[in-house]
Parts: sequence; C-alpha cells; structure tokens
Amino acid sequence: MSVYVDEGFRPCVTECATVAFRVCCDDRAQVFEVSADALIAFCGAASSRKKDLLAAFERAQSEILAVAAQRWAFRPSEPVRLGIDEFRMIEH
Repeated sequence: MSVYVDEGFRPCVTECATVAFRVCCDDRAQVFEVSADALIAFCGAASSRKKDLLAAFERAQSEILAVAAQRWAFRPSEPVRLGIDEFRMIEH
C-alpha cells in the first residue's frame, strides 16, 4: 500500500492544536490530524506555535506517514487523529 500526503490539500494547524493533512492511497483519500503533543514528543517541534508545528510536520513527514498507514481506515467524513499513543506503538 503506497501512501502519500496529498499535495493539493495543504497541511494546516487547526484550532484544536493539531496539524490536519490528507493522505492518499490508491484512489482514496483520508484526512488525518497529528496532535501538537505528538509533534513535540516524536517529531521535534520546538513548541506548539503554528510555525513550529508545521516545520516539524514537514521534517517528519515519512514517520508521520508510517503511523498514518498503520491507522488507515477509509472514513471520508471524519479525520483520523494521531496522538502520542499511536506514535508510541509504531516507534517501539
């Protein structure tokens, strides 16, 4: 299964302090959200400021996609949240 970040959907910081992005697999797409806590703990974000979260997201995109691929469940109407627990399961 080849997963990649949809370049047509620009990653953005939500009001819930997550980075929302869309992942494509074959002809399907799913929205994911990475929590600020996960970006700080596992992706090297310096703080929960928008600029730091987006920079960490860009740097750790391959790791984030690995976690997203493990959590893939096609539900087009609701985003899949990736928090600290999901990263712990993949990283260890």
